[in-house]
Amino acid sequence: MFVSSTYLDLVEERRAVIQALLELDCIPAGMEMFPAASEDQWTLIREVIDVSDFYLVIVGGRYGSVTSEGLSYTEKEYDYAVEIGLPVLGFVHGDPGEIPANRTELDPEAREKLDAFRSKVMKRMVKDYRSADELASVVSRGLVRAIKQYDRPGWVRGDHAMTDAVRAEIAELRAALAVAEKEQTEAATKRGRTELDTSFAHGPDNVTLAFEAKFHEYYEYKTERVELTFTWDEILNLLGPHMLDEASEPTLQALLGREAKQVLLDRPEGDWNDVSGLSVDPTGDAWGHVLVQLRALGILQAGQKKRTVSDRAVYWALTPAGDDYLVRLKATKRDGETGRATGATSMDSR
Repeated sequence: MFVSSTYLDLVEERRAVIQALLELDCIPAGMEMFPAASEDQWTLIREVIDVSDFYLVIVGGRYGSVTSEGLSYTEKEYDYAVEIGLPVLGFVHGDPGEIPANRTELDPEAREKLDAFRSKVMKRMVKDYRSADELASVVSRGLVRAIKQYDRPGWVRGDHAMTDAVRAEIAELRAALAVAEKEQTEAATKRGRTELDTSFAHGPDNVTLAFEAKFHEYYEYKTERVELTFTWDEILNLLGPHMLDEASEPTLQALLGREAKQVLLDRPEGDWNDVSGLSVDPTGDAWGHVLVQLRALGILQAGQKKRTVSDRAVYWALTPAGDDYLVRLKATKRDGETGRATGATSMDSR
């Protein structure tokens, strides 16, 4: 409910009206409720009127401060409320001649404008008043009738606004969103590479990677850099199956590290079986080389699935081309001559 009037001459009347509105569970808005703001005054007033359910105007003995157009703010507010079709409740003083001189317009021009404004308001249904208490009473009765007459949305608690229809609509929107997200994920997967770029080293081509071997020796913790050579097919044979449904980068690094450890243990040189607490991890450069090469070939792409906020790991998945290549690499084929089944083996140690 927007309460509009001049202020200094109607302080008591406004206080009585606001109290009456609060007792009717209405939320009054007016100049005394406005916060300090950087936006211009009329913009703020208009925004508040726009979200109000009713407009209430009180006309007393003063016209009030005027805008640059020569209209008082009260009249400008009234004209705007009428323009946007807001239900208007008008209240005018029933005996202007009895208003004390210090609460009336002494300037002839302002008095003339006030008379014209009062006449404008009285062209609609209005009620008159002669005191603040009487005004509060007629406002209460008038607002009760207006609420019955006009279907206005009003303000309600959020939990009360959640009707069965609204809940059903939200459920439908959530379902539609889930479908859209699934289609988006599927589309992103389909956009992945469908053919390998064989201009890059791949398949049986060798790659030498650096690893950090950590172990205990004579109660000391030591780190030794070692280099191991694999083929790109061996690397994909190891990591690929874990990326069929996406795998985190730490998981893939750990897989490569464990395989490198087994390679060291299987080698006759180096006496790695004699050390305790051995762990092997690819260096940052080595792991970066693996990622860049697999992405350049078109085998690897970033994961698309949604994760929890706390999961900050990077996930990787096979592209359609990578999936197809892995199937051909690992799937068991039938030997045409012997009729026996043949298939890929695990990574060879070197």
